[in-house]
Amino acid sequence: MKNYIQNLSQKIFSLLKQNEEVALFLHSEESFFVRFNGAKVRQNTNVNQHELTLTYQSEQRLIKQTFNLTCDLETDFNQAQSCIELARTQLPMTDINPQYVAMTNGGQTETIKKVQRPSDDQIIHTITEIFSDCDLAGLWCSGPLRQVSANSKGQFHYFENDYFFFDYSIYNGPKAAKGFYSATEWNLESFQSKAQSTKNKLQLLMRETKVVPRGKYNVYLEPMAVNEIMGTMSWGGLSQAAYQQGRSPIKLLIDQQKTWSEKITLTENFESGFVPKFNSLGEQVPSQITLIENGKLKNLLTSSATAQEFNLQSNFANPGESPRALQLRAGTLKQSDILRQLGTGLYLSNLHYINWSDINSGRMTGMTRFACFWVENGEIVAPIQDLRFDETVFNVFGDNCLAVTEETEVFVDVMTYAKRSLGMTEVPGLFIKDFNFTL
Repeated sequence: MKNYIQNLSQKIFSLLKQNEEVALFLHSEESFFVRFNGAKVRQNTNVNQHELTLTYQSEQRLIKQTFNLTCDLETDFNQAQSCIELARTQLPMTDINPQYVAMTNGGQTETIKKVQRPSDDQIIHTITEIFSDCDLAGLWCSGPLRQVSANSKGQFHYFENDYFFFDYSIYNGPKAAKGFYSATEWNLESFQSKAQSTKNKLQLLMRETKVVPRGKYNVYLEPMAVNEIMGTMSWGGLSQAAYQQGRSPIKLLIDQQKTWSEKITLTENFESGFVPKFNSLGEQVPSQITLIENGKLKNLLTSSATAQEFNLQSNFANPGESPRALQLRAGTLKQSDILRQLGTGLYLSNLHYINWSDINSGRMTGMTRFACFWVENGEIVAPIQDLRFDETVFNVFGDNCLAVTEETEVFVDVMTYAKRSLGMTEVPGLFIKDFNFTL
């Protein structure tokens, strides 16, 4: 694919006239999907697709067009030529873009990450064998995903990552426990341990449910629950544009009217290799960008367009200014001490339906989900009914954050609408006091 896109891009760039610029962004995947139901294979399929976005720029205007490659050079070249001819016709009818950024030569890079993992046949056997005693529903996904950024100034960045994930739930009637496994390298013992942990939670769910009244409780949020909160934080929570436009949920932190705990350090960390160090425009991103350090704001994600609009310095965030490789630093709380330190309170494995209830004050609402438990004197006593919470990020990550676990988990982006997505979050668990539940 690398050689093919290089040859195609050179043919496309040869079409350009003076003062014309073209950038190409390729999303390419060769994916293997297996859907499980009842611990058996319901569907397995391979998806090969190569989507090319062509950006045509001239006179501070731009037009984007997207089409799928056939991997036949002449066919794809003819399609691109038609796109450029159409753009030339349409461009004069468009307005000047106030966030226009001229293309530059960002150099040439290549990253190819291979992962040691079971073959397709082996992984099906492994999953069905480990969960043979369960009512399992889940999705396995693996295979290489590529992103390429090239432009007519000479830039060419190539990224390929052959990663995997298994997103699953196991059921006993209406009761369910959820699990997730992804890693930089496949490890059978780790996978078996994760599976057993999920089975243990399902067994605990068979106890009589405890009705917990509304109020404030000490809670332990498993990494999966923390990941859900960080996903909501990604909706403008770390965006420079959101702050400048008056819609940032951490405005009070940025303006130093509120503080977070010294235990909280957030970083965009591209060292893991799950995502490319270049953004969708092909701009090279620093290997690490510290966003929050020991509870204090250091940087917001700032795209070149936002920097241009507000006369700021860009750190080459994606145009949407959402994090792509977010890492919440680990703490010191040992796994074996979690229940003892929680004492009496709620053990929350998973949250969902999270959204901002008052974005200007950083307040979010959501529901508990799957395996969540009432804990007394350091022991899990009973599962709880679903609860709604309403809490601010200043309490979650502020003085109410009493401890952070020393172990972290990696959650890769599982979105597969039309195509696979690239992105990851690495988070620990959090012990928080006085977490507010409204019903």
